[in-house]
Amino acid sequence: MHQEIEQANEEFFNNPAAEHLFYTSDAQETARLVAAAMLSAVPFDKQNTVAMDFACGVGLISQELVSKTKTIIGVDISQRMVDVYNNSAKEQSLFPDGRKAVRVDRLAENEPQLEGMLFDVVVCASSYHHFPSIVDVTKVLVSYLKPGGSLLVTDMIKGEYPMLQAHHPVPHKGGFEAEDMRTAFETAGLHKFSFAEVASVEFAGYPVTMFLASGEK
Repeated sequence: MHQEIEQANEEFFNNPAAEHLFYTSDAQETARLVAAAMLSAVPFDKQNTVAMDFACGVGLISQELVSKTKTIIGVDISQRMVDVYNNSAKEQSLFPDGRKAVRVDRLAENEPQLEGMLFDVVVCASSYHHFPSIVDVTKVLVSYLKPGGSLLVTDMIKGEYPMLQAHHPVPHKGGFEAEDMRTAFETAGLHKFSFAEVASVEFAGYPVTMFLASGEK
């Protein structure tokens, strides 16, 4: 089942028609708000912070964070998303040292594409609802944190989201409660767990409340 969902996600986001989802005013505003919450949650240092943007898509969150990081590496299952991300970085003369993206089939510990890198901050925005097991993905993300590093995850607060019901395979169509995220973070060995509502936005005409969950390795 996990593999089927991952394949469906890859196929969906490899479709050129999926790109428009990232360029709506709602998506742009959501990225701005949740990135601001991330920057307020943990210290970012332009001279030293090395960050991973997991499930980066076209790079909306990376674009908001890049001025506050030394390097940001996007990771995504979709080659099309990675290509769009990298083309944008090249246009801004940020590729590869400022920001770049790599494609992975399924992120695992010691992923060759990441060349042994460890990160001060790992972020994942509006993507946890796509993952079959948030415990499993959290454990893998934590393996890429330096000691003392932080994981920051934003997604939808538990609720009713009709726009996802007919969407391509989404395992968590109703979002998450604080305890869902606490369990995933603490099972992965993180401490100093925090969970807060950070934005009220719209998606496809429906109201959505976004949270930020954070933890430290």
